[in-house]
Amino acid sequence: MLRRSPRVLIISASIGGGHVACGNALATAFTDVGAEVSHVDLLEYTALPFRRLYRQAYFDLVRNAPDLVEWLGRRMDRKPSETYTVQKRLRSRVNRLLTYALPATIDRFKPDVLVHTHFLGPEIVAGRMRRRAPLPQVEVITDFFAHSLWLQPRVARYFVATEEVRVHLLSAGVDENRVRVTGIPIDGRFAQLPQRATARQLLGLDQDRDVLLLMAGGLDAPDLVALMKQLRTLTWPLTAVVICGRSTELQRVATAAAAEAPGPVQFKVHGLVDDIPVQMAAADVMVSKPGGMTTSEALAAELPLLLVSPYPLQEEANANVLLENGAALRIDPLSTFNHKLRRLLDDEEHLARMRSAASTLARPTAAADVVQQVLDELVPRANDPARTP
Repeated sequence: MLRRSPRVLIISASIGGGHVACGNALATAFTDVGAEVSHVDLLEYTALPFRRLYRQAYFDLVRNAPDLVEWLGRRMDRKPSETYTVQKRLRSRVNRLLTYALPATIDRFKPDVLVHTHFLGPEIVAGRMRRRAPLPQVEVITDFFAHSLWLQPRVARYFVATEEVRVHLLSAGVDENRVRVTGIPIDGRFAQLPQRATARQLLGLDQDRDVLLLMAGGLDAPDLVALMKQLRTLTWPLTAVVICGRSTELQRVATAAAAEAPGPVQFKVHGLVDDIPVQMAAADVMVSKPGGMTTSEALAAELPLLLVSPYPLQEEANANVLLENGAALRIDPLSTFNHKLRRLLDDEEHLARMRSAASTLARPTAAADVVQQVLDELVPRANDPARTP
């Protein structure tokens, strides 16, 4: 039995929203069981120019040179391995130079375990781990695929979305005792969603109209406008709830598109909201890019998905998993959106099959499951010098 509350340091990275959102879900779940938790964004420990470059470079590349990104990613993933190669050593050394303050933060907090929701974290602390007493590290992989950058030699546990990701890690030489299939940690509220009618009542939505949830936060403005223009011509009693997140530009263009010539579809445009679980519980179908966190939330809400504009590599992999299991349809090209949506809304049996598929894939308690296994398997060992993970 522990003599004190376990101390957990969660290290995420604000590159997109998924890694931080996963870290927040885990922080809440650890706190709920009495752990002392600190959640840090590793990019805040880097120089401002690097921070801006790193955050923007990936999105600029995937939007402007997606074929190059896919080629580079596939080249790196040809021989996935935890082996500490010269390339990994060099990359780790550069990252440590750029994020020199993070090891000092670890030393001050004195955690029993490090939980990473981005692959940069283990690389940054690698040098520290060689110079000090061993400290268990955990990686929580935030997509339905693990590219080679996630593979690190000093990771005690990998927590992954599906059995297929586990098989992939084992094929790369990871010991099976270090991989756990838990799903991707999401907000704990998804484990206790209200019924659809209750959710609609809470949101003031018409009970007699179908509800489409359009998660616009990751979309380019032209794609969002193209989708909304098609919705204006859809002859169906539908309420389209458009959530634009932090982007004021997307909220502006969505509001303008919704205000144009009215049609049968009603629009509700929002910016950043804190009731995503209720919004998803109220919907009949969701349109979104296939990010790991967003799709995991939709699966927990048993929402059929219409996927648009996936980025190369991980979002393409996420899309493939959802399509293969029957939980999603892909809208490509965007000009087919109305056609596919109308056909789906008109086919209740198809909708029911997609809801069932989503329910099968769903892992609404993933955050709590990760927390339990980390505390049960690693934290006692961190407090007992005679045992190692």
